[in-house]
Amino acid sequence: MKLENILRSTGIRVPEDLAELDITSIHEDSRLVAPGTLFVAVRGFSTDGHLFIEQALGKGASAVISEEALEGDARILLNPGGDNRLILSAISAEFYRKPWNELSVFGITGTNGKTSTARMLRWILEKNGMQTGLMGTVGHLVGGREVPAVMTTPGALEIAGLMRRMVEAGDRCCVMEVSSHALSLGRVESVKFDLTLFTNITQDHLDYHRDMDDYLRCKKHLFDLRKTGGSAVVGTYSEGFPNVEGGVTFGLRECDDYRIEDVDTSLSGISFRLVSKGFSLQARMQVPGKFNVFNAAGALAAAVERGIEPGAAAGALEDFPGVPGRFQPVDLGQDFLVAVDYAHTPDALARVLEQASQLTGNRVIAVFGAGGDRDRAKRPVMGRIAADLADILIVTSDNPRTEDPNMIISQIMNGIGPDDTGRVAVEPDRRAAIRTAVRMAESGDVVVIAGKGHEDYQIIGLVKVHFDDREEAAAALREVLE
Repeated sequence: MKLENILRSTGIRVPEDLAELDITSIHEDSRLVAPGTLFVAVRGFSTDGHLFIEQALGKGASAVISEEALEGDARILLNPGGDNRLILSAISAEFYRKPWNELSVFGITGTNGKTSTARMLRWILEKNGMQTGLMGTVGHLVGGREVPAVMTTPGALEIAGLMRRMVEAGDRCCVMEVSSHALSLGRVESVKFDLTLFTNITQDHLDYHRDMDDYLRCKKHLFDLRKTGGSAVVGTYSEGFPNVEGGVTFGLRECDDYRIEDVDTSLSGISFRLVSKGFSLQARMQVPGKFNVFNAAGALAAAVERGIEPGAAAGALEDFPGVPGRFQPVDLGQDFLVAVDYAHTPDALARVLEQASQLTGNRVIAVFGAGGDRDRAKRPVMGRIAADLADILIVTSDNPRTEDPNMIISQIMNGIGPDDTGRVAVEPDRRAAIRTAVRMAESGDVVVIAGKGHEDYQIIGLVKVHFDDREEAAAALREVLE
């Protein structure tokens, strides 16, 4: 694509002798630059792309976009707006020919429930004859094929590239998890959504956002990115939800547009009634967890809003297989439940432990920790929640990253009162903590291993090592059952 066409919406002045340059790739990582590349210098959290402009030019970059005026090379183009993240979003849209205009795009944001809601919605769409791509935490799907995910919402270049691949693979829809980081950093600024859905908001990412108001403001920006005539769906089952003009709501209130009634949960699954104008339908899933009632209700509301017949939408969920790492059972025939869950926020931990309590009259044994280099304020809060809702706690390491695991654990313990310490064990070795929990479980107990879910790694320092809670739980169960 010609350079002038890629930059036509950016306000960047392109010299006449560069306008007709053929750009074959766009990169913000100088290591990927080759002849024909347009290099965009982005200021990151740990490094600054401007430091690598000379390297990019040396590797044959056709042009460079800089936030700083630099002399000496006509190929260095100044971004007058001064924000190359937004430029990256705009030129990605041009380079990949705005693939969202050829797809029905569903964007889902919120602190908890994004992954499950997205996977349920994709399942409904697929079951109703609409081939659907997916972008999210557990992984991406393009034309039905899995693509590994590094982050919940990828960068602007990858988003546009993945959507173009979806179009070429025959996908008609794209369901996408949209994180607050992605909204704040402009990764989806050029994307246009047919439907935007808000699950809930609870404390998380306050290591990045100034406060909860800033966090909610970022989340709400998703609604500004709708196509003309696009829909908005808002969950009201948790405090702090936004009011969105023209949006519809789902939740437990009498006034909700999609009202949840007659909820029933068991070890074998959930059922509930969804009532809206013109219909009242029974929804069932063979996936346990009361929180999945809200995820399913959101997915159903989104599907119906975009024209799927309500009964067909609900019927599709009956054989939904669940989501990896979301209250995922590890079953080797034992007479107690072991479930692995991604819960790593106070609200999510409370939900999963409350659900565990509702599933058994016996004990709830919780294994959990907190991630390093992340929101420290939530650590004692999670300790207090676990002490209130579980019968036995084993506090362990999560992804400590560059922090001392023992310091993280001590901050969790600060939320646990002296009267509760008799029910608490500290085991920094996560593998040993899981084994301890499984070995102490008795008939009818529920063991919840929280924090990492689908992740198959642990980050210690700057090193990522293989570690999968599901594998470790299975290994522990084999030892117990032998």
